[in-house]
Amino acid sequence: MLRKIKRKIKKNPLDALLKKAKKENKKTFLLAWNRALGDISLGLFAVVYRIYEYIPDAKITFLIREDLSGAFELLDGIDFIKVSFWQRYVPFDIYHTLNLLNIDHKKYDVIIDRVDPNYWVKWQISTITPKLKWKKDFDVLADKFNFPKNKIVIAVQPSIETKHSPWREYPIKYFKELFSKAQSDTVFVLLGTEKKEKFDSENILDLRGKTTLLEALSILKNRCDYFISLDSGLLSLFYYLDIDSPMKLIALWGSKDVGVIKQNVKSPNKNLMYLPLVFEKGLQNLKPDELIKEIYPLDIEKFLKGNNQTSLVEKFKKLSIPKKKKFLREIFSLDLDVLKKQKAFKTSNKRDLKKYDKVLDSDNIKPLKISKKANEKDLKKGVQTLKKQKVALIILAAGQGTRLGFDKAKGLFKVCNKTLFEHLLDKIKSKQEKLNIKLYLSIMTSEINRREIISFFEKNKNFGFEKDQIDFFKQPSAPFLDEKGSWITDNDKILKAPDGNGSIFKSFCESNIFFKYKTKKIKYISTVPIDNPLLDPFDDAFIGFHVNNKSDVTIKCMERKSLDEKQGAIGLQDGKIKIIEYIHLNKNLNFKKLNFKFSNSGIYLINLEAFQELKNVKLKYHFVKKRVKNDTEILAFKAESFIFEGFEYIGKVNTMQADFDDFYAPLKDKTSLQNIEKLLLLEKASSSVLK
Repeated sequence: MLRKIKRKIKKNPLDALLKKAKKENKKTFLLAWNRALGDISLGLFAVVYRIYEYIPDAKITFLIREDLSGAFELLDGIDFIKVSFWQRYVPFDIYHTLNLLNIDHKKYDVIIDRVDPNYWVKWQISTITPKLKWKKDFDVLADKFNFPKNKIVIAVQPSIETKHSPWREYPIKYFKELFSKAQSDTVFVLLGTEKKEKFDSENILDLRGKTTLLEALSILKNRCDYFISLDSGLLSLFYYLDIDSPMKLIALWGSKDVGVIKQNVKSPNKNLMYLPLVFEKGLQNLKPDELIKEIYPLDIEKFLKGNNQTSLVEKFKKLSIPKKKKFLREIFSLDLDVLKKQKAFKTSNKRDLKKYDKVLDSDNIKPLKISKKANEKDLKKGVQTLKKQKVALIILAAGQGTRLGFDKAKGLFKVCNKTLFEHLLDKIKSKQEKLNIKLYLSIMTSEINRREIISFFEKNKNFGFEKDQIDFFKQPSAPFLDEKGSWITDNDKILKAPDGNGSIFKSFCESNIFFKYKTKKIKYISTVPIDNPLLDPFDDAFIGFHVNNKSDVTIKCMERKSLDEKQGAIGLQDGKIKIIEYIHLNKNLNFKKLNFKFSNSGIYLINLEAFQELKNVKLKYHFVKKRVKNDTEILAFKAESFIFEGFEYIGKVNTMQADFDDFYAPLKDKTSLQNIEKLLLLEKASSSVLK
């Protein structure tokens, strides 16, 4: 009790050590680790993260037990030295160890022989998502093992393999019963280092003691459809792999206050369907008949029926095993929060989907009549704010170039021989050089284009930006729906599309970038669409206007050129700014009569803290009919939420008027291309004159 009180009062030892190291310009760190696997992801990731926060150019080395080397291969930004004579649970002396290894301890500025992640980085719980780096070379490690063909593969770790916490075990007799009752087209792959119990079932491939840690992880990633795991190091490491690998993970927990469940953050693997089964009175209370309902095929039938996709149940049953495995990956990669929102529509509305998106009530919405422009004071304040490095950027780039006849990420479309990304990046570079600062940007991608965009940046070596300046995060995708709310499929693939920019708040906060920006004391986020190459991503005047007016959100707007333009209008509802999307303007005759004066540009300045406030707000989906693929005429309903609808839930929302021709030239389709090229050439000529 006294120890807990002291810890609450006392400064965090790691932070105190790092502050001192930074002050004394110490950069080389040696940390000893002879403990469990699970704490590598659950604790050491945050320790390394913290060191780099204080000392970005630190050199971090771990002294480790030899059998932990596979796990440390996954920890990015560190080196490690294996100690063959260390044993788990056996005390060690770090200086004596270094002496035996013929390593001079003076090589290291800071030596930490007792790392205490449970105390030192307790702040990370529910805040940081550990991300373990998977190398492509690891994928081939599964190839040395022969797996039965035409089987659904379910991995199982039947033992926790530790002296501690026997309450974490699941009765072996229950595992045996589960295996005996499973479908004949399944095989169970047993993983682990110890072969404690013997299993005689014919549907078992026992690899316990036959794999390294990395081989076991490679098997899980590349060969398995399901993973049933107890609270173990293998579970923690797999859960936090930074991969896109569809699978269903069923975790059996005897407590809510341990491991992954205590960390309380989603896996970085957005395609992981995670099912925690918690039995605090003992895992013996989870009967095999209940567990079997959570694996193939009963779980898929329950899942499809629960999401109003009954028509797919019989179709799934008739598929061959290879096609079933493919369809399982489709199911597991679906975002459950997205499905809940779509399901809510179906269960609460008996009418067809096309009637769901009700027209807004226009009775209490009035046009915004006045919007101020920025002045010299705002410009000056904006420059000051940028120089203090208080502003970062998010580029909304989740969309495809479908309407441009371009079957790639929209940001890769070229205008005047440069991609849309490059037009924005050039302006950011120019701003950095002008103000002699380092700017940070994040790019919101989607399931469809994430790999393509990241590869584009990697291929071009981040266009000269440092690695830590550019981050990527992914928004969810939602299945296309027909008029009855059924998923659209093509060759057993569920067709999906990004679910609108309203998911930015949750996706951004779950990505670790929010925390990164917060620790860098960034306060404001410039949020811009990828399709407008004329905009200034770090607009000094806009930033200064936002700061001077002490707003939570500022919307850059412009005067409408016509009543029929396809752009959201800005109004007032109960005295607060409200954006009416153009699809609603077209549906409601009363809106057309209101003669809105200002349009929404889609460019916003948002306080960083507002993202945290809005991350759990469930914004309503709107359903818009769109083409499902570039090469097809099939139209279906796409679910979208809008970023600006989140503004209704936060404090002060303001607008700043800017001149249309100075910054607004969105590339929506091919008809706008010629005009944009002309404006970019004029902008280039103007910049040359100013230089």
